[in-house]
Order: sequence, then C-alpha cells, then structure tokens
Amino acid sequence: MDNILLAIRKLIASCDKYSEDIDLVQVQAEPIKETIDHLRDALAWLGEPVVKQKKHNNTLVFKVQPTDMDAGEIHLKVEINCKEHFCVFPMVRVPFAVDSSWFKGACEVLTYELAELTGTKLRAVYQRRKGRDLFDLWKILLMHPELDKGKVMESYKRYLGLTASNLPTYKEFVLNMDGKLQDEEFLTDTEMILGPQVEYAPQGAWERVKAELVERLNPEA
Repeated sequence: MDNILLAIRKLIASCDKYSEDIDLVQVQAEPIKETIDHLRDALAWLGEPVVKQKKHNNTLVFKVQPTDMDAGEIHLKVEINCKEHFCVFPMVRVPFAVDSSWFKGACEVLTYELAELTGTKLRAVYQRRKGRDLFDLWKILLMHPELDKGKVMESYKRYLGLTASNLPTYKEFVLNMDGKLQDEEFLTDTEMILGPQVEYAPQGAWERVKAELVERLNPEA
C-alpha cells in the first residue's frame, strides 16, 4: 500500500506524547475505496470501523477496549489526508519496528523528509489553536539540531499557500502566537497527553521556534 499512502509524523518525532490517531496521506489522486478496504483487512483484529468521509479526508474510527479493563473505551482514529497529493522534496523510507509481547516485526515506511514534515507542523502551529502542535515542533527542533531550516521554511510556505491567499508576515505570526499563549485552553492542551517525566514549558518552546524558524520570515516585515 505504500504506493498509495504515506505515513507521517509519529515515525520521526518523539514518543513522549500520547495519541490515538494514525495520520496517513494519499500519495496519488485516485478513488479511496480500495485503500480503505486494505486498511480494514490489515486492522481486522480491531473490529469493524466506522468510516467517516469528507471532501478532503476519510477517517476510520475503531472502538477498542484497553488492556486496563477499568478504563473507558478507546477510539483509535486512522485519518487519511486525500487533498495534498504532492511533496516538496523527494520522499524517503524510514525503518519501523515493533517488538512487544504480542507482535514482533519490522518494515520500511514511505514518508516525507523531516524538513517537510516540520514545515507542515509550523503551518499547524499558525493555523490551529492546539498546544500539542507547538510541543511537536519544539521537540523536533530539540532532537534534530542539524535540521535544514531553509527547507523547513520552503515547505511551510508551500503548504500554507494551499489554504491562505497571503502568507503571514513575521509580525502577524508573532501576534498570532502572543494571543495563543494567553489562552488557557491552548496552554493546557498537552496536560493529558504528555508523560509525567516530560518537562515542557509552552513559552520556552515558542521562543525556540521563533528564534530558529519564525525569524526567517523577516523580522522587519
């Protein structure tokens, strides 16, 4: 299926953040039914999913009982982006392995170059009001100081240009974030999804993101 779907984000970023979502991208513009059928077959052990179809994405929602029987039902979402059939830089293959008491296996998964992934995350930081996006971006910058920042910004501009008629200036981006950093919902968005060992401060994370990426938007603008 890797000629159809592109797995993203969780292969490269840290495992510090809990998530019930699996994000996929449809590489080629084509009918999605066959892909959904393949996913159903591969995940049959999770039961029959509810399929939610929209214009630009399709989501399979599986209801799963966690290993802790006293906990509530988990909703596992497999979301397929069916709009962005392109890549700014050549795709890469990333090794992926599972080694647990119930399954062991390894493969290579087709995904974006890390700089491109980071550019899409910078877009999310600007467009969404989710503190988890800022955490992801901060963590990538922390783990990968060698990251090509020029490629990140090129990707950010390309992806944001798909939905915005005008790219935000440096001042507009900073004002956008200043508002979010006063928003309690934004600041507490990561509280339930980060492990207890994770030390994270949104303001400090933003200062790193601003210094390493946003200031490339031209602080004079």
